[in-house]
Amino acid sequence: MTANRSTNFFARQRDARKSCRNQLILFAMAVFIIVIVTTMAIRFAWYLYISTQAHTLINFEAAQRYQQKLSTFTFFDPAFFLFMAMLIICFILAASLIKMSSLQKGGGAVAEMLGGRAICGVTTDPSEKRLINVVEEMAIASGIPVPQVYVLDAENNINAFAAGLEITDSAVAVTKGTLNKLNREELQGVIGHEFSHILNGDARLNMQLIGILFGIMFMGIIGRQILSKGRFSARMGLPVIAAGFCLMIIGSIGTFMGRLMQCAISRQKEFLADASAVQFTRNPMGLAGALKKIGGSTFGSQINSPGARQASHLFFSESHPHKLFAFLATHPPLAERIRLLDPSFDGNFPKMEEDVSKVKAQYSTPFWGTSHAGKTLHVPAGSPLLAILPAEVVHHVGNPSKENIEQSRTFLDSIPEEIIETVKSPQGAASVIYALLMDHDAVLRSSQLPALDRAMVVRGQTDNILKIAGQLSGLQQNLRLPLIELAMPALKGLTSMEKRNFLLVLHSCINTDGCLSLFELSVLWILEKYLNPSEDLFRSVKIFSFSRVGLDIVVLLQALACTGHAADRAEAQEAFHAGIARIPELAAHKPVFTFEEIASYAKVNNALTRLIEASFKIRESVIDACAHCAFSDHEVTVEERELLRIIALALQCPLPPFVETSPEKDAA
Repeated sequence: MTANRSTNFFARQRDARKSCRNQLILFAMAVFIIVIVTTMAIRFAWYLYISTQAHTLINFEAAQRYQQKLSTFTFFDPAFFLFMAMLIICFILAASLIKMSSLQKGGGAVAEMLGGRAICGVTTDPSEKRLINVVEEMAIASGIPVPQVYVLDAENNINAFAAGLEITDSAVAVTKGTLNKLNREELQGVIGHEFSHILNGDARLNMQLIGILFGIMFMGIIGRQILSKGRFSARMGLPVIAAGFCLMIIGSIGTFMGRLMQCAISRQKEFLADASAVQFTRNPMGLAGALKKIGGSTFGSQINSPGARQASHLFFSESHPHKLFAFLATHPPLAERIRLLDPSFDGNFPKMEEDVSKVKAQYSTPFWGTSHAGKTLHVPAGSPLLAILPAEVVHHVGNPSKENIEQSRTFLDSIPEEIIETVKSPQGAASVIYALLMDHDAVLRSSQLPALDRAMVVRGQTDNILKIAGQLSGLQQNLRLPLIELAMPALKGLTSMEKRNFLLVLHSCINTDGCLSLFELSVLWILEKYLNPSEDLFRSVKIFSFSRVGLDIVVLLQALACTGHAADRAEAQEAFHAGIARIPELAAHKPVFTFEEIASYAKVNNALTRLIEASFKIRESVIDACAHCAFSDHEVTVEERELLRIIALALQCPLPPFVETSPEKDAA
């Protein structure tokens, strides 16, 4: 059962949602404990004060007043307790909400909070190029947009993390030590581990936990700052220091509770991420090698950034080791993780070479994708169609394999270096997307040019777009989506005005022929959501009933059936009913959900918008129904496969590229 759940994307997402609920329960418990301890501490301090005053004051009348207060004193005062509870809860919630608002920007906000520097594909540093190449391979193999990549330049130890609100808004960050001290196989193991967190729904969960923890740790942070940086006058110094000391003590309770929350949620997920990374790369020794180097390094995986404590659960390995309090560790012991990967490990860590220059020299190996100059794109004659059962499609969601990695390398190797370089800059990425979605018909393409000429973002670059379109004219259909995924990080670099203009021009260019394909519709939807995220850090699933999204599923299946079987209405109708039959709740009302030929952007946009709010159980059924719809004629074209992958990505259910086998291999 455990193994099945570990390889089932939808089960992992449901587990992540359950963990989110557990987070909120633990948060409520932590706040309650903080309120109780703080209130009782204040009451006890007040008791000591009035007791001291009652027995030490020389003034008889004043001493009697304190004696009277002492006789009526109770440690539990309901009015005082409610007042303090409201005050502390408001303080914690305000701090958490402020922190959460800063995290709405996505995974990049966390990386920047920890001192990360964004790197792009045009970097000249060999180790950074190697990192970007590994991330690109993993992303294409997983069927997700390439995440933003960051390096923590100030951190010379080995560590990494992934963060993001959604699969389409993720960031991967590594320390400088990770770049300098790991070889390619070890780096691939670490990145595979972090991609597992993205695909398992942990990245969003971890960002939620940062927001929650900041609130309960905030008082301690303020207290430490007062004590360490405050310069006070003789008159105000003692009270302020006392307040800082009290805040630090109260905050330490919050820090302790926060650490327990991190431990409760993080440890088991690290084992799952390790297992998923091995399943992904099929190379346990790469990941084990990285863990061994952490164990053999002087400072291991320690992170020195001031903000790292509240984010310690994000990291690949323990960022703040607790030698005396092992139960507070956010990650399982290194030796235990390594033995699950390498049963022969004897517990002795090899001494790590700390001379960065020597280590780095070992790993300045060429990266994939450096020999594309002069290549041209073409469609191979007799390219095989993939034979796959539609019922198997849903099991591939969120489960990339080593074959997918190898295929992603082939994809990258099939794209000319000039295009790869172009797509790494914001304006270049926009130009490539324009070129991809330009019509192949010369007459229709000429009608798209005025829209491009009017666009600020491409003014004076129309000729360049036409040149790129010419280079992409022979692009294999299964390379279109990977190329769009490669363009995503650079598109983030467009200004707000450029983003709006970019999307408006795309709409204008696509609508020129008066007909929108499902490919165009889906790509537009994904780009709009990617460039204009409106994500809520605690966005909850709102739809659990098929009846609320029945018409939306019908719209999606109609569009898919019409696109995949445009030449034959009868086949399109048959494909539509094949999809409807996979959802009993809709099949029972078959006369109501009739087939119609539609391709309305508004309808498809509204359908996808509502389906993204549905439970993962519903989304699983939708992907399964779409697979049976697309593959109903038992002839799976490249276009149908890519349409299915785009729909899956739009529903935040990434489907890796289908692995093709050549006729020669099949014959053998």
